[in-house]
Amino acid sequence: MNKFLKYILILLTLVLIAIPLIYGVLVFKTSQNAFEKSYSKDSSNHQSQLRKQQVDPSKEPISILFLGIDENEVRKKKGQSTEQSRTDAMILATFNPEKDQIRMFSFPRDTISYIPKVGYYDKITHAHAYGGPLSSMNTIEATMNVPVDYYLRVNMEAFVDTVNEMGGIYFDVPYNLDEPNSDDSGRIKVKKGYQKLNGDQALAVARTRHQDSDLKRGQRQMALLKALYAKAQNTDSLDKLDRMIEIVGDNASHNLTYKEIKALASDVLQANGEIKSAQLKGEDDYLNGIYYYNPSLEQLMKASNMLRNDLGLSKIEDEDEFLNARVINFYGSLVPLTPIDESLLDDNQQDQDGENDDTQSTGDEGNGYETNNDTDAGYQQDSAPEYNQYGEQPIQNDQQYGEPQTQNGDQQFNEQPSTQNQTY
Repeated sequence: MNKFLKYILILLTLVLIAIPLIYGVLVFKTSQNAFEKSYSKDSSNHQSQLRKQQVDPSKEPISILFLGIDENEVRKKKGQSTEQSRTDAMILATFNPEKDQIRMFSFPRDTISYIPKVGYYDKITHAHAYGGPLSSMNTIEATMNVPVDYYLRVNMEAFVDTVNEMGGIYFDVPYNLDEPNSDDSGRIKVKKGYQKLNGDQALAVARTRHQDSDLKRGQRQMALLKALYAKAQNTDSLDKLDRMIEIVGDNASHNLTYKEIKALASDVLQANGEIKSAQLKGEDDYLNGIYYYNPSLEQLMKASNMLRNDLGLSKIEDEDEFLNARVINFYGSLVPLTPIDESLLDDNQQDQDGENDDTQSTGDEGNGYETNNDTDAGYQQDSAPEYNQYGEQPIQNDQQYGEPQTQNGDQQFNEQPSTQNQTY
């Protein structure tokens, strides 16, 4: 397979086949139409609150927030709009042309975060439902004190169509599955074991977490992308690639201008550099009876400084400086102490299909993982703590709290060794 196609296919599997839209702009005629379909004019003038001026993707380090949403026609008929969908995947990618490096940093969907759009703490997956991509971008900035320059949102249905376009993928399913299909009109049943999966079956494997956890789901998604990449390596069909770019155009939204996409494709994505991955680590926590994934202040700072270094920004050494800088720079004043609204947590965390996945934990959400293959990495399972990370007493319904206090937690992320051909 030629080197050019190989790069496209690496990018194809990077984030649920979203990036070929960026890379393919330079070559395929359908990419121009795909770009026009997916470009969001409403957020085109967005500039990070943490940037003094707009960055140049061809010369400066940048960040792109990739959002994967689970949306289908059934939920649309029930009144759920695209902007009201929660995210199944949130990955902040940093691109550094000088270091010739790309990093993918993922956030577990249950991570508790301050959401500026509504003015209180909630699960990070809800940020998009409260205000679309810009709300998700602002939430990441307020949580990490790291600028988010662009976003690219892709419907998970694109994953289904791409797997089908490739003729299916082979995968070792870890256990028997019985999940709703992609349009919630029936059930997908998959038996345990190595087998060929179609698009709906692959998506069921990617999004289930009822038998393990959100972290395990992220691990399966990485393994599925590797399987998709392996399948893609065996084809030199430009027609298939052209069709996949078209699929992305029908299922994606972004705020990169055509000029910015060309610069990114020409000067960053053609590089022969490192591709790294890491994941935010936290601990199990329960607030008002709801499960949250809770990173400590120490864990947030370590992750933040790693990403800031990727973007050529100065390191923040002091904990108070970190808390004050990320808030004052973003809002102009400190975030007020705000209570968790119990009724909002209970009501708004109900899935559109009637399943509430937020009140039960499997017990291993607090563990990070590191893997270089499709097998599970061993780790010690932790039980959910009785006390929250915000103080020494359990959270009461009317208790107010602000920023998390320092915890002596483990390292907050597990970074995978960098490889040129590694996919995420």
